[in-house]
Amino acid sequence: MNLNHIALIVLAMLPSLASASEKPNMIVIMSDDSGYTDLGCYGGEVDTPHIDELAAQGIRLSNFYSNGRCSPTRASLLSGLECAKVGFGGGSLGDWSREMPFPAHRGRLPYQTPLLPEVLKNAGYHTMMSGKWHLGGSLMRGSKSMQEEWSKSHPGWELTESQIESDFLGLPSQRGFDEYFGLYGAQDNFFVVPGQSHRIMEGNQPAKLRFERTYSMHCYTDKSGGRYGRNHGKTAKAFYDTDGVTDRAIEMIQGAAGKDKPPFFLYVAYRAPHKPLQAPEKLVQKYLPRYQDLGKVATDRITKLKEEQLFPGSAGARKRWTPQQKLDSFRLQLAVHAAMVEKVDENVGRLINALKASGEHQNSLIIYLSDNGCASHVDGFMNTPYFGSKALVWEGGTKTHFIAAWPQHIKPGTVSDNQAWVGDVLPTCLEVAGLDYPETFREKKTTRLDGRSMLSTLMGESAPAKETLFFNDKGQQSVIYQGRWKLLIEPGWYLQTLKQPGVVRELYDLVRDPAETTNVADAHPELVQQLSALCETWKQDSGIVDYAEIIKLRPQDPF
Repeated sequence: MNLNHIALIVLAMLPSLASASEKPNMIVIMSDDSGYTDLGCYGGEVDTPHIDELAAQGIRLSNFYSNGRCSPTRASLLSGLECAKVGFGGGSLGDWSREMPFPAHRGRLPYQTPLLPEVLKNAGYHTMMSGKWHLGGSLMRGSKSMQEEWSKSHPGWELTESQIESDFLGLPSQRGFDEYFGLYGAQDNFFVVPGQSHRIMEGNQPAKLRFERTYSMHCYTDKSGGRYGRNHGKTAKAFYDTDGVTDRAIEMIQGAAGKDKPPFFLYVAYRAPHKPLQAPEKLVQKYLPRYQDLGKVATDRITKLKEEQLFPGSAGARKRWTPQQKLDSFRLQLAVHAAMVEKVDENVGRLINALKASGEHQNSLIIYLSDNGCASHVDGFMNTPYFGSKALVWEGGTKTHFIAAWPQHIKPGTVSDNQAWVGDVLPTCLEVAGLDYPETFREKKTTRLDGRSMLSTLMGESAPAKETLFFNDKGQQSVIYQGRWKLLIEPGWYLQTLKQPGVVRELYDLVRDPAETTNVADAHPELVQQLSALCETWKQDSGIVDYAEIIKLRPQDPF
């Protein structure tokens, strides 16, 4: 080959090399159990100036759906697939000791399914995660005691070497993340003081925590003593998870940033405001007065949400019920929840400032969302005007706030009511990076994505709703049809609905009644029958197992 041929080849390569160097960074920030209207920019009374500024610089979606529960949402986020296809159907959770023998409820991501960090890493991205994993896997490969514990919690199963290895391969460091810091499972104390045990990991090793800040600690618990109340009332140097996860994420940004370095993907998965309810005492006391008149708080949230054009001005909402017993305890839980949300906001501000200081902000897409609505201990109050809470299939459980900002690409201060879903994040990130989803992965043909890119939505264009969007959680089933009609079958907590005779079906017209105030099932019997058939077919195709069978295997864990 002569020099002229070599020169032509080099010239031909230059455009692709240039485009590779210009690929944007992507940062996905997820809170845990944050209500739809928690944020100031979504009508809430919680002080969230940094997230509000992010919204002012980008777009807010009014009609974004999660899968209604921690692990199923995270599974679709990273896979772009319906959660049942990757082992998290029916409300399954990613705790290694609660794995199930049914593929749709396995509780661990299949190793042959490509995840977002794996696809990006194979394309040259540096991939990092700080925060909560909750998608299965364990280190029992090197622990006889963990293997014995697994066998006790899985009666009738054989613990094989293949099973042990598969559990190891289910952890974040084996699923595409170059760097990982955080909690493998669902929850633990937010506050840890020197000498106390913790479950935070750095890669596949226990993390060495830093105790650099002094906190006065409020650790709410409705039970005296116990693990989650051990630090209540103390003032001491401590590790606080929301701050610590951000500290490590900032270090990751600083290490990945640079003119000659590849683009990076960073997933920050906060545990707040998930239980246990723990926050600095000063912030808790700041919020207690705000929750004295709960009726006014709920009304103000709706009014502000309408002012922000995130809820139809003509739409109504269900009257907000608040408990008459233990009302002071309820107000306190709301205050701690709000304090935890403000700490998330403070740390989002720290992340963005670090991104700016690194010189990477202008070339970064930032996404902020929650994994589901607020949880039942605050009775769905923070989801106002929507009804229901985390793990329930009404809008309050499945609909969440969603913000995206990308300088010079997404128009600042925009709002869209296009329907979008958490499984759309993966194809969106791939389109932003100019990448195709792989046709094969680890020598296996891949499943066609259920998610679809919402880049056009982020750019301000209109987009049709999905034909069907299904939800299933521990005996409940629902479908949103053509973005308008929502059918729910046996909605509610399983043990409660089980006691009621017959099968409850609720139908709502989300265009006219987005807060699900009026059940119109009796007025549309043919549509109810049609959508019920769609749900049954989807359940069969997805491998969803009747929850009565699940309860037989997990009798102590009905919810």
